[in-house]
Amino acid sequence: MLRGLIQGLRGRWESLMASPGGATHVARGVAAGAAAAMLPAFGLHLAVAALLALILRGSLPVAGGTCLALGNPLTHAILLPAEYAIGRLLLPPRVEFLPAHGPAWLMAVLPAAEETVVGGLVLALLAGLLAGGAAWRALGGGPRG
Repeated sequence: MLRGLIQGLRGRWESLMASPGGATHVARGVAAGAAAAMLPAFGLHLAVAALLALILRGSLPVAGGTCLALGNPLTHAILLPAEYAIGRLLLPPRVEFLPAHGPAWLMAVLPAAEETVVGGLVLALLAGLLAGGAAWRALGGGPRG
């Protein structure tokens, strides 16, 4: 049973690598998935990963798999405070993007959401570039050192 599973995974991997973009196609998928996993877009991570993969012309299955591997409740317990802290550093203290009136729950959440989104975008850019570059190099697209 395990042998069949391994052979099936190997066959899928070989077909993915034989696709018309090869290592570059896979690396772009990794970059899209890693970037999407860093965003505070709960419930929308896979949709964001797919959209980014389409924009980058990367592999949709690889983007989804990478997103699921990196973006889980345990990593978000670490990412959310980090995103908030990064956003606090980058946004000026008195920026007023918020509406003046609205439901109390919305008015309570929005100040933290702005900073978390800004920090999430920074982490998404960094994670996408690093993961995509590492995947590209590991799959034979870059110089070996």
